[in-house]
Amino acid sequence: MIQLNFTLFIQIVNFLVLLLILNAILFKPVMAKMREREARIKNDRERAKESEEKVIDQEKRHQAELSKARQTAGQEKNVLLAEAKKVEADVLEKARSQAAQIVDQMKTSIQAEAAEVRKILKEEMTPLARSISEKILGRSI
Repeated sequence: MIQLNFTLFIQIVNFLVLLLILNAILFKPVMAKMREREARIKNDRERAKESEEKVIDQEKRHQAELSKARQTAGQEKNVLLAEAKKVEADVLEKARSQAAQIVDQMKTSIQAEAAEVRKILKEEMTPLARSISEKILGRSI
């Protein structure tokens, strides 16, 4: 059996004093450090979340700018292609025109040369024909 006497009260007082001392020296500082650590962790998580949101926002802006740049580049490409086709058509038309002029000049030149050759041949044929006729007939014409 347990006896209730004066030592029990001393033990209870001793326990309470030890509890107060440990509370002041050990429990309060440990609990304060734990609260401080939890607050720091919470703060770090909030900053990480904010940073992640900033990164996502910045990535969205980057994608939007990239899309806009691609669209602008596509439009510029289409404009340049249209201009190139126009220049190509102009060059081809100019080349066709020059080729037609050269062909016309060559035809005119060939016709003139042919007429000149006919004239020269006609002039040379008359004495030659006369000479051949005289030789064949054996008399002068």
